[in-house]
Amino acid sequence: MRTRFISRRGLLQTATAVAAVAGARPLRAATQADVLIIGAGLSGLRAAHDLQDAGVNVQVIEGRNRAGGRVLSLTNIPGNPEAGGNGIGAGYGRMIDSAQRFKVELQNIADRAPMIFQRELVLGNEIIKEKDWENHPKNPFKGPMKKMMPWVPLPLLMTQKNPLGKNYEDWYDPKSFGLDISMADWFRAQGLDDAAIQLAYNTNCDHGSSADDVSALMVAFVYSWGNMQRDIEPRATYAAVGGNQAIPNAMAKALGDKVHYNKAVVGIRTEGNMVEAVCADGSVYKAKKLVCSVPFAALRNVKIDPIVPGAQGKAIRTMGVQSLTQTHLVAKKPFWENDGLKPGLWTDGVLGNVMAQPFGKNPTDISSFTVWHRGFAAQQIDRMPEADAKKFVIAEIERLRPSAKGKLEVKGFKSWGTDPFSCGDWAIWQPGQVKEFITEIAKPHGNIHFCGEHTARSNRGMEGAMESGERAAQEVLQSI
Repeated sequence: MRTRFISRRGLLQTATAVAAVAGARPLRAATQADVLIIGAGLSGLRAAHDLQDAGVNVQVIEGRNRAGGRVLSLTNIPGNPEAGGNGIGAGYGRMIDSAQRFKVELQNIADRAPMIFQRELVLGNEIIKEKDWENHPKNPFKGPMKKMMPWVPLPLLMTQKNPLGKNYEDWYDPKSFGLDISMADWFRAQGLDDAAIQLAYNTNCDHGSSADDVSALMVAFVYSWGNMQRDIEPRATYAAVGGNQAIPNAMAKALGDKVHYNKAVVGIRTEGNMVEAVCADGSVYKAKKLVCSVPFAALRNVKIDPIVPGAQGKAIRTMGVQSLTQTHLVAKKPFWENDGLKPGLWTDGVLGNVMAQPFGKNPTDISSFTVWHRGFAAQQIDRMPEADAKKFVIAEIERLRPSAKGKLEVKGFKSWGTDPFSCGDWAIWQPGQVKEFITEIAKPHGNIHFCGEHTARSNRGMEGAMESGERAAQEVLQSI
């Protein structure tokens, strides 16, 4: 099959057309730097600072009107809850170093974690007390597992029977590729039947939308890596004072006018020794090298010329992404003190996981609630107009616990799936994709280098994003 190239004129026509629809200004002259970085999230900002520290002239363009990417702190809500990028583990060396370098104060919030997980089980329309669960007819578990609440089996199994053990970096070693199967198949190998898998995993997925669409190798890495964080310092989970977004905000501020916002990239083209990015407003940025931190789910909407071939191109087109929407609520009165129930809820409905946020003056003070709609629940919420979704969430909580009636108000709402700059939250490796993509996903494509948490190997989340930016910067420095 012949490779289809996109002409510069074609890219510019696309950008001009988008700009015309949006009422933007006409095409402007190109802005040029040694290295152009797309994305002012943690990975792009880390790459920018590493390159600038090495004496390279950098330019950062960001589609949103803010820095941080998928790190978003809701500073209008008491306690500054996170809509993305939650806790900073003791092993997040790059994150902690950046906070220190850019003078962002960190606080240890580990003593508040127990309150977050104080929740009642809701199956159907029934609230099931923990004391009644072992012998409840809706309990599908067998043997010792019957005593476990539905959210316990996965972390327990992934701690006791994790095939990676403490060697979390083995997840990308070919010797581990036999585990690149579905979580459903892995659960069955541990003796769980479909009913148990449905409740223990599919009901409130941390990764994917079901146990069938996520690689057990990826999940094993997540838990092995997470256990490593706790081994380093068991009682340490940090957060930036004022919200974790303070860290990328400080990093972006330190770059000054080198960060340009509201620059939605619609095309990337390599010609000779130069790379150019065309933005929706008609502006064009040129550089000798380009570092792209755009999540693959969003990169699918950007024309790249020449196209990315082979397994890397397939990864861009097909890698999974976590469906996640959050509703943030503030209680006018502590209704949970009146109905005798725990503050949060773990449900098998569209609400998903309702978790208390204990970030008041004391560790037991609930400042807000975060409703985590994941997987299919997020997709269902995303089909509603935002105003209707907010009303629906309130109505569902009031229906399940009448003591909350009239006492909750929505103060924040974030759908990562409908965000055009992310099209979802963290990357999901589907069964077979680790084996197929892990050695290809971050390779340079001509003068284009890739970073972002989806390209990290040794870390997850915010630290993974930082790792990938560091790696991309080193690649660029070795090639110029």
